Amino acid sequence: MTDSGVARVRFTVLGPVRAWRDDVEIDLGAPQQRLVLAFLLAGGGRPVSLGELVDLMWDESAPTSAVNVVHRSVGLLRRMLEPGLPPRAAGTWLLRKAGGYQLGVDEGSLDLLRFRALAAEAGRLVSSGDHAGAVPVFAEALTLWRGRCADGLDVGSRAAALFTAIDNERLALARDAAEIAREAGMAEELLPALRAVAAQARLDEALQAQVMLLLAAAGHQAEALGIYQVVRTHLSDELGIGPGPALREAHHRVLAQEVVPDQPEHVRPETPPVFRAGLRPAQLPSDLPAFTGRRAVLAELSALASVDPTTSGSTVICAIDGMPGTGKTTLAVRLAHSLADRYPDGQLYVNLRGFDLSGEVMDPAEALRGFLGALDVLQTRMPSTVDEQAGLYRSLTAGKRMLVVLDNARDANQVRPLLPGSASCLVIVTSRDRLTGLMATDGAHLVSLDVLSPEEARENLVRRIGARRVGAEPRAVDDVVRFCAGLPLALSLVAARAAAHPGFPLAAIADELKDTEGSLDAFGDGSSGDVRTVFSWSYRMLGDRAARLFRLLSPHIGPDISLAAAASLLGADVKETRGLLVELVRGRLVTEHVPRRFAAHELIQVYAAELSRDLDSDADRAAALDRLLDHYRQTAHRANLLLKPRMVPEPPAEPLPGVRPEVVEDDEQATRWMTAEHQVLTAAVRYAVANGRPAYARGLALSMQQHFQYQGLWHEWDATMSAVVAASEIEGDPLGRALAMRSLAGARHYLGRPAEAVALLNRTQEIFRDLGLNYEQAHVHSGLGSILARGNKFAESAHHHERAHALYLEAGDLYGQANSLQGIAWARGHLGDHVDAVSLSRQAMTVFRELGDGNGEGNCWVVLAESYRLRGRYDRAIAYRERAIALYRKANIPVYEAEELMELGDTMMEAGDRSGARESWLRALAILEELKLPATQQITDRLLGLDHARQPAG
Repeated sequence: MTDSGVARVRFTVLGPVRAWRDDVEIDLGAPQQRLVLAFLLAGGGRPVSLGELVDLMWDESAPTSAVNVVHRSVGLLRRMLEPGLPPRAAGTWLLRKAGGYQLGVDEGSLDLLRFRALAAEAGRLVSSGDHAGAVPVFAEALTLWRGRCADGLDVGSRAAALFTAIDNERLALARDAAEIAREAGMAEELLPALRAVAAQARLDEALQAQVMLLLAAAGHQAEALGIYQVVRTHLSDELGIGPGPALREAHHRVLAQEVVPDQPEHVRPETPPVFRAGLRPAQLPSDLPAFTGRRAVLAELSALASVDPTTSGSTVICAIDGMPGTGKTTLAVRLAHSLADRYPDGQLYVNLRGFDLSGEVMDPAEALRGFLGALDVLQTRMPSTVDEQAGLYRSLTAGKRMLVVLDNARDANQVRPLLPGSASCLVIVTSRDRLTGLMATDGAHLVSLDVLSPEEARENLVRRIGARRVGAEPRAVDDVVRFCAGLPLALSLVAARAAAHPGFPLAAIADELKDTEGSLDAFGDGSSGDVRTVFSWSYRMLGDRAARLFRLLSPHIGPDISLAAAASLLGADVKETRGLLVELVRGRLVTEHVPRRFAAHELIQVYAAELSRDLDSDADRAAALDRLLDHYRQTAHRANLLLKPRMVPEPPAEPLPGVRPEVVEDDEQATRWMTAEHQVLTAAVRYAVANGRPAYARGLALSMQQHFQYQGLWHEWDATMSAVVAASEIEGDPLGRALAMRSLAGARHYLGRPAEAVALLNRTQEIFRDLGLNYEQAHVHSGLGSILARGNKFAESAHHHERAHALYLEAGDLYGQANSLQGIAWARGHLGDHVDAVSLSRQAMTVFRELGDGNGEGNCWVVLAESYRLRGRYDRAIAYRERAIALYRKANIPVYEAEELMELGDTMMEAGDRSGARESWLRALAILEELKLPATQQITDRLLGLDHARQPAG
């Protein structure tokens, strides 16, 4: 234990992922827990966003339950690392940060950070001229590794790239260490560590060449020549190639005995300097005094830049991307100024004009000529071709510590010739594009810049117009922040207007924004700095079809749109639409925030709407929206049928021309689609209600009922159906009103408001009775039976289920018959008729199995379990509950799974199995916490009272 009483935990990721608490190894559980821990360890103590964790775990094939899996794995890891942690406590090691998670580690608890700290220390010793002191530090860093990073984990391409990048840090350090040890005459001291590294990197010719030279310097020429033969064989057998120049040169030097053993560095000639004395370019633009916020991003970028250049092996490149107006340049300049003192050989800056209004993108040759001029290259000595200029630029920056800012880049090809020739340099790139090519080929670190949070936006206004003025009108400031939607450019324009008119109350400016809501008129005067003009820079780059899609996206009703829905909106096929969306993403007019789902900033949507009003007809916009709504209605109905609903809403008509409903083949895909589209679908219902389309709203809402119920989305279910009920009353359609009220009753039941649920069902029953709809009355009786059973009114419950069973027999509904039999069995079991309860349950189970309904079968096992529990037969009750839990999990019904886990814990407690009860309750708690359901308090109370619970008698 530490002084603070927190268990000392150590982690390793440089090899198999492991953890120790007070030097006792921790069992990290399932592979998913190990994966999540590995990604957090690879983050080196920085926050790792939820989206990044999902991408790393599943690449582009994340399941619907991906977020829940990550949350659950984190919860299990947190309890493994701190087993005594009270429920819902934040903990010490695994923290929720910045929309993701963070491990609270330092170099004393994580070997990766220890490795980097040692590498940095070795680099500082080298920079100060103490090569002899650096060698043992290099050796200690290299001996921390116990195999490849996160060895043994089954990962996808994105995670593999992450771990490979960490492995490359080791290889780069090993190459540098070998050269320093040779120069210091200390080859023998480094050889044990270097041999271990080289053994795992047989195809790294640069490293193997250094090992050969180091062996020769230590007097092991024969071993050095043996390495050459081994590596040459590997290259031939595995790649079909021969040794490259570095390996051949090392071989030649060893054969010619050009490597003098243990030659100390002080006898080697000093390399003449490249730069003239006093030459130090300083091209950074002025820092913005009003800069605020972005602390997390600045910290992340500063941490990347703080890796010592002598250990990284390659130039550190920070590539910042983001939509127009997010302040990429301002952030880059602030970062550059904060790091400038670490780069004493100067700073270079160029605006590459990648998205300039004039369309004149800067040629790399022009940028190179500017850089070479800043480095004092005369025009008469300036090479004529880009390749020659880039070569001279790399030569002049080799061995130097320089900071290079490449602002407003169009793409990776424009950037590559401008990369310096030394690992000791830092490059900061900004672009509207996400420069994935630069990451793949040059190891760039990509950082996407989002809009400001409300707190950051308020801070921005304080810095620009003063705390007194902001504090005097808090409500007006809230309105300004809301209308600017976190976009720094919009905030700066509004602040400039406020500063220019110090006598204007902020409320007046907020009113201007409100009056022009839905347009961008309040954000500029047509100059190159206003929001509309900045957005136009990207819009003008689009082709005709991409521009049309961008305009049609403006009235989209939800927070984002899928690729398939966008195709229906446009009335085009998916393949063409995918290409058009890629074009919009490239221009940063939309973002692909998760694979195949796209979103746009609010102000960009306003800009698109303005363009659409000017360029598209009313009929064209209305037809596009109709196709989009029909896409959701058609696909929701198909998905709902696969979830095996008890009450199937009326199917929609044939799809409109151009609408391509999504293919949903099984219940797992149906759940995944419903989850992904949940917010969009509820927004579509609200839109249909507000625009006088109650029948559409009702059909879509009823198609979502099973999803609401299974996923515990009871508040959303209630809100959605309440809106539909109100619209149906205005419409004057009694059947539609009854169907909506019946669904609303289900939501009230699950929300723990049984009296309201019963009242709704009674009103619904009257309408169905008046309309002569016996089958619909069966559903109502079934619902009443379930609600009354929850209230322990078992005789009344049995009566309603029996009425429902008779009506289902009349209608020939096998599912309804089985469901009502299961309801009768539950009631009779609690009334003491256990034989009848078991018989009826097994009859119902047979039907559910024939129908392939895992949920219904699970319900029958619950009835059997409860029947045996009531008779004190805990062994059978526990076994049957576990069967039900397995079926609910397979059917992806987390609410039922959690509820039955809670009941299983209760049964185990009655049976005297306290540890089993605890485990079941903890599993239930993990699910309910992810679903954010109030039942978590019930489990917390059970866990807190566990130590005081009495063992059952006998």
